[in-house]
Amino acid sequence: MQEAILFDELKLSEKLAIDRTVMAADRSMLAGVRTSVSFIGFGFTIFNVLRVLQVNASVKVMRPGTPRNIGLFMLLAGTLPLVVEMIQYSRILTKLGRKNRIAFNPYFQMACVILLLGIILIIALIANVLLL
Repeated sequence: MQEAILFDELKLSEKLAIDRTVMAADRSMLAGVRTSVSFIGFGFTIFNVLRVLQVNASVKVMRPGTPRNIGLFMLLAGTLPLVVEMIQYSRILTKLGRKNRIAFNPYFQMACVILLLGIILIIALIANVLLL
């Protein structure tokens, strides 16, 4: 009888271990999203600030492509690691047997929205510079 109780406790501990691992993966995904939002926002802001300084400066302070290059670098620094984090997150959930829940996971959906925002801003930045 004691063996059955220990077996049930072991099953519960295994379930709890899996839940803790999933929650750790969720925290990592949210940290990746937070960092990506910071980089994307800062990249877009620094591009606009440098562009305004460049346009309004009476003396040539920087090269013409500097605002675009710095902004693009920051946008890429926020977007590319988010892609890696999303791949890692989906692999972890797949290993834990929760592959069918990835698309409905709000953290993954939030990461997809931020990734889409980053891609749109990168395209807008490149298109804006090419149109000037």
